[in-house]
Amino acid sequence: MSCKAQSPVYTLGGDIPGNLPLNAYIKDTNNILNKFTGIWMYQENGKIFTLNLQKSENKKLITYYVDELNGFYKYMNNGSIIVDTSDQPLSKSKITGARISVENPNKIILFFYDPERPRVSSQVDLTYSNQGVEKLHWELRVTGILPQGVPGKTLNPATDVRVPTNMELIKQ
Repeated sequence: MSCKAQSPVYTLGGDIPGNLPLNAYIKDTNNILNKFTGIWMYQENGKIFTLNLQKSENKKLITYYVDELNGFYKYMNNGSIIVDTSDQPLSKSKITGARISVENPNKIILFFYDPERPRVSSQVDLTYSNQGVEKLHWELRVTGILPQGVPGKTLNPATDVRVPTNMELIKQ
């Protein structure tokens, strides 16, 4: 006699327990993430920011699986590239996550990483709207600064943010 248990599936944005069972799956059953995917652009006064978001399904995190967004960005100012992560493989995405806002199902919170600012922890809130034109309101905030003295590593001491912190992006 044999028995095979199924891992529980929870709906992304729904009621998810604090202690997830081993191999649980937080699935985007309502396709909330789909409206955030694609290429988005902000352009104003010589500044161009491009964001490319893709949905990853059934991605393994330490003890559970999740559907989430992964993405890359490029920021230029007056023709000079300030930062460009667009040549990275999806597994090395610099924007990642899938935390849906409790107050607003059109708002998602993602982790943001600047490869030249490894000491800076940041999150970005993306709020989707569509009144004839699909837009994302981008709000980037620093959530922490790592200490400069990390044993065995020399980290860039910079703690500034190199991309705009508040902007409207248009879907391309």
